[in-house]
Amino acid sequence: MPGKVTLRVTAGPLNGRSFEFDSHDTFLFGRSPDCHAELAESDTTASRHHFLLEVNPPAARLRDLGSLNGTHVNGVRYGGRKRHQVPEQADSMGQAEIDLQDGDHIRVGHTEFHVSVDAPAACCECGVPIAPADRFASAWVAGTFLCAACRAKGVGFVAAQPPVPARAPAPRAGAAGLPAVDGYDLVRPLAKGGMGAVYLGRRREDGRPVALKILLPRTLVDPGAREIFQREIDVTRSLRHPHIVELLDHGEAGESFFFAMEYCSGGSVRALLKARTRPFPVADALDMALQALAGLAHAHAQGVVHRDLKPENLLLGDDDARVKIADFGLAKSFEQAGWSGLTATGAVAGTLFFMPREQLTSFRVVRPVSDVWSMAATLYFLLTRQYARDFRPGQDPLPVILGGGVVPLRARDPRIPEALARVVDRALADDPEERYPSAAEFRADLERCA
Repeated sequence: MPGKVTLRVTAGPLNGRSFEFDSHDTFLFGRSPDCHAELAESDTTASRHHFLLEVNPPAARLRDLGSLNGTHVNGVRYGGRKRHQVPEQADSMGQAEIDLQDGDHIRVGHTEFHVSVDAPAACCECGVPIAPADRFASAWVAGTFLCAACRAKGVGFVAAQPPVPARAPAPRAGAAGLPAVDGYDLVRPLAKGGMGAVYLGRRREDGRPVALKILLPRTLVDPGAREIFQREIDVTRSLRHPHIVELLDHGEAGESFFFAMEYCSGGSVRALLKARTRPFPVADALDMALQALAGLAHAHAQGVVHRDLKPENLLLGDDDARVKIADFGLAKSFEQAGWSGLTATGAVAGTLFFMPREQLTSFRVVRPVSDVWSMAATLYFLLTRQYARDFRPGQDPLPVILGGGVVPLRARDPRIPEALARVVDRALADDPEERYPSAAEFRADLERCA
């Protein structure tokens, strides 16, 4: 088990309440009804959305959301803003967030929290769990542990400095410094993301070109979570559709995971748009969205949610005409396993721009309707080269997302047909109940606009 993080309220109107996290999740504090810990509307010591806590045990990161008075951790203020500023105009993210430790104290007005982090012991060299009965015998330096096997090998006794706590090692290097994956020859890098990298490779048995994605866990891999993850990926591998990138193979390379996927030589829709000076014509953007939604509807019918739809994950086939959705289930399964690090507070902007609001407020409960929002935000971007929300340079995007609301499509470009704008605007509603409930229904109304 990765451990547990507990937030216990020790003072204030919520005194006595306790919030426990044993898996990757988010926690929102403030006066808004969608907060997990909600103060009364009359309590002006806190903002409507005061702070967001992201937990991926044993890691926990607090981010002030542009509150008026800031959030105090161990007596130090983080975040805050001047009275004339709106939340999005508060201090930069680097000044507004802190990684929490066991024993930390959080204060917002009259409300105080005590943080407890229960982290399982593990060998700082090889990562093997240390049983409670063996902790004393395995104690090493600076609060770390060294297992009996590593001690027997003499690990740590020849170094002058104390060992660094173990991280998942990268896959071994192959030719030209590229990772080595059994059964595949890597040719060159294609892309790099927050959880790993993608390489052009060739399958040795038949020379078929593949896109080889290597995901490197940011935490040690729990055997139980590994088994669940492999089962979920087997479900994803069963998806077969002309508009879904086929997952050909998957496995492990050291402590990392590899995925051999159908290679789409046309690149991403995002790259194609970047090479242009103007948005796509309405007919072209609509055609690409309809193709992607056909694949998305098929996946939803099989119970698979994407969770990370954006223009970068729409790829073009060899003929540069067929659109295929990439990375189905990978981000969701990796996050649920707890190996992705902190992805809400640490998410790259490209993901946040296409993230539905509920993915922050209800992190673990993401339904097909959330993919509908992201797909609509993607179509909006293809039509306008602008995001559905008003993200301004240098401002924290999280308060923008939590604040809700999007810019109506025709407010960006009044030349877009009114019928099409109505469909896209409905799919971008903040309330999931007001959107199209499925990709299939969203696609059906878009087809009437073609």
